[in-house]
Amino acid sequence: MSFFIREDPLTGDRRIIASVRSRRPHFIKEVVEEEPFQCPFCPGNESLTPKELYLVKGESGWLVRVIPNKFPAIPHMHDVVVDSPGHDDDLDSIGHLDKLLWAYRERLVHYYNREGVKYVAVFRNRGKSAGASIPHPHSQILATPFYPARFLKEKAKYEKENRDILGDFLVRELQLQERVLFVSEHFAVLMSYAPITPYEIWIVPKERISSFVFENRFEELASVVRETVKLLKSFFGESFPYNLTLQSAPPWDMDYRYYIRILPRVSVFGGFELETENVIVSVAPEEAVMELRTVKYAQKTE
Repeated sequence: MSFFIREDPLTGDRRIIASVRSRRPHFIKEVVEEEPFQCPFCPGNESLTPKELYLVKGESGWLVRVIPNKFPAIPHMHDVVVDSPGHDDDLDSIGHLDKLLWAYRERLVHYYNREGVKYVAVFRNRGKSAGASIPHPHSQILATPFYPARFLKEKAKYEKENRDILGDFLVRELQLQERVLFVSEHFAVLMSYAPITPYEIWIVPKERISSFVFENRFEELASVVRETVKLLKSFFGESFPYNLTLQSAPPWDMDYRYYIRILPRVSVFGGFELETENVIVSVAPEEAVMELRTVKYAQKTE
C-alpha cells in the first residue's frame, strides 16, 4: 500500500492518499431502473415547470431551457438548466453541448449584472448518489451574496503568492506528464494532484482566463468535456454518478484562472472526513491516469 499526504495546490487543503495498486475502488452502484413518473423536463411537459427564463432553440424545438428552481436555495437566484430534450442524454451524447456551455455563460452574465451578487455557482449532478433528484439531464445555477469557502481559499493563495497559481501548476504538469490525461489546442485535461474523490479530473484552459464570462471557445471545450465523460464511462460504466463544477471568478476579478472539475462519486465520506474535514482518497492520481490512458488507447485501436 502506498501512503502519502498532499496539499491541494489552489487551497492548501490536505488529502490523504491511501492507495492499493491495481485494484479498482468499490463504488455504489446506481439503480438504473426508474419508477414510472411524468418527467417535467421532457418535451411536451413544459406546463409542469415554471415559464422559462432563457431558451436555446433548435430546428425542431428547444435545445436548452433555463427555468426557476421550484425549491430554490435562494429565492429568485437559483436556476435549473434543462440540458437537453433527450431524457437519457448525458454530456457525452448531447450534440448541442457547445450551446449548453453558452447558456451557462449567458446566465453568469445575467446574474453578475444583478446588484448584490458576489458569486455564481454552476454545477451538474448526475445520479442519485451525486445529488440528482430527477434523472433527466439538467444543471443548476445559483447566485449568492457571498464568496464560497473554496474560492476564498484559492484567492488567498493567489494574493499571498502574487502569481498565477493554477497557470504555474499547469506548466509543471505539462512538463512532467505524470497526471496529464490529454490535451487539445486550448485546454488540458489533468488528474487532480490532491483529489477530493478518486479519479477527480480538472479541465484547465492553457490561456489565463479568469472568468467563464470571457470564454468563447465553446465548440472545442464541448469536445473536450464530451471526450472526458465518454472516457470515464468506458472505465466505470454507463450509469456512473458524478458531479461537474465550474470554478470561475466574477468578471471583475482578473486575478484567477477558471477551470472545470469532474468528480466521479465512486466512494462515500465516512466519519473521519466529517469529523476532520480531511479526505482519504483510495486511488492515487498517478495510478488513475494510467488506467484511464489505457482505456483511451484501447478506444483508439478499436
